[in-house]
Amino acid sequence: MLASERFEKIVEIVNQKGFISTKELSVTMQVTETTIRRDCEELEKQGLLLRVHGGAKSVHPKVILSTKDEKTMKERKEFFYEKDIVCKKAATFVKDGDCIFLDGGTSIVPILPYIQEKKIKIVTHSHLIVDAFSGTESELFVVGGRYIPEYAMSVGPITISELDRFNFDLAFLSCAGIDLDRKLVYTAEMDTMAVKQKAMSLSAQKYLLIDRSKIAIKGFCSFIDSDDFDAIICDQSKELDMETLPENYILV
Repeated sequence: MLASERFEKIVEIVNQKGFISTKELSVTMQVTETTIRRDCEELEKQGLLLRVHGGAKSVHPKVILSTKDEKTMKERKEFFYEKDIVCKKAATFVKDGDCIFLDGGTSIVPILPYIQEKKIKIVTHSHLIVDAFSGTESELFVVGGRYIPEYAMSVGPITISELDRFNFDLAFLSCAGIDLDRKLVYTAEMDTMAVKQKAMSLSAQKYLLIDRSKIAIKGFCSFIDSDDFDAIICDQSKELDMETLPENYILV
């Protein structure tokens, strides 16, 4: 393959995926990672892509700005397998006697089958969790507040006030997207951000659960530095290069 053809293919793949690792490009193009790095350097000079931590991303990144730009929680069924294996790993950190917070979002719901028969207390503002809960050993506490149908969760001052009554051993949170280079974690709007921040401030250990679709996605506002999580659990994706990731990432 000529260099010009390779350049065209690299740009096509990067624009399609949003982000791709150097390793995956190397395998796809059947050239060395050194060659890919040189190619990406040249393509960046031409303004056709951006070199980032462990790979390259599109100069036209997907951005989540508000609830109008996102699907409702009940419509989000993509990446179910990836979310399930992430939650299965996250569940291993939960032990009998714990009090845990479960955030809203479809990334969190799959954890229930792995934890709800443990002798634990679960606190949530997510109605998706309520709908899926069927535990006989665990206890479920539902925080009230202003209900957002798009997210199937409660938010606002009442939610924050009720959360203040709890102390969590662990908090499992979701997000709209994450920026690997700037180490920023995004949410789609301010109300959900406030709930996440409050839950994290009340928890001894904090875990972010994501799948590959959240990589290189920007939201309306960043709510925390990714280094502030005890662990960020993500599915084993070609978009992520373990050798260049911070220590708090767990790939499954």
